[in-house]
Amino acid sequence: MAAVGIDSLVAAASAGRRILLLFDFDGTLSPTVSRPEQARLPKSMRRTLVDLAAAGCQVGVISGRSLADLRHRIDIPGVWLAGSGGLELWREGRHVGEQRVVAGATTLAAHARAIAPAIERLPGAWLEQKPLGMTIHHRGASPKTVTAIRQLALDMQARALDVRVTVCSLGVEISPFPEVHKGTAVSEFIAAVGDESPGLLYAGNDHNDAEAMAEVARRGGWVIAVGDDAHPAHTQVSTPSDLCELLVNLGLALNAS
Repeated sequence: MAAVGIDSLVAAASAGRRILLLFDFDGTLSPTVSRPEQARLPKSMRRTLVDLAAAGCQVGVISGRSLADLRHRIDIPGVWLAGSGGLELWREGRHVGEQRVVAGATTLAAHARAIAPAIERLPGAWLEQKPLGMTIHHRGASPKTVTAIRQLALDMQARALDVRVTVCSLGVEISPFPEVHKGTAVSEFIAAVGDESPGLLYAGNDHNDAEAMAEVARRGGWVIAVGDDAHPAHTQVSTPSDLCELLVNLGLALNAS
């Protein structure tokens, strides 16, 4: 299926359509690590993204990380970013969506105060607060702790209409804007690219990529799953290194067309 996906993007480029390549960060572009702050974009992946941008592709990264954190880790000119699961957008050198910050921060602060004591009592769990979201991490925690965290978050969602809860393989993401997610970020990037029917690719590795993958698939794009925890995809690879190799082949094909 990888060859079919590459051929479809080459055909789109040959027809004069824009090419929009979108990626999750953790576990997709960067290997999964024991602590989120340890994640780095590998040099080989950075070079590949730079080469794809030079080949005329618009590259974007959509992550649950805050925009500031994501900008620190993706320091590539011209790459579009969507932080906080699509709530904070960075395009053309500017931040889009700042008006959400105040309302979101107020909502999150109240929920964080409510759940923080319970999380502190769970071994191996910790709460990461961001400007427009928070994540309850459980990397390396016991199955009992993971079950308790997921139940805590789902109970919050049942009580509160102003949050979005996404259960992922290594944590639970909580957003103050239920209607905004990685899928809406995909739609906004498509609208901004200046082509109603661009050649599309999305690669992700977890349950929080499901809406983005579904949106790209709905629009006829190529969906790639990295690892075993992502939404069903057209192509599956095992690791970010495998994804990098596939993208290198895409770049070679685009340059040869």
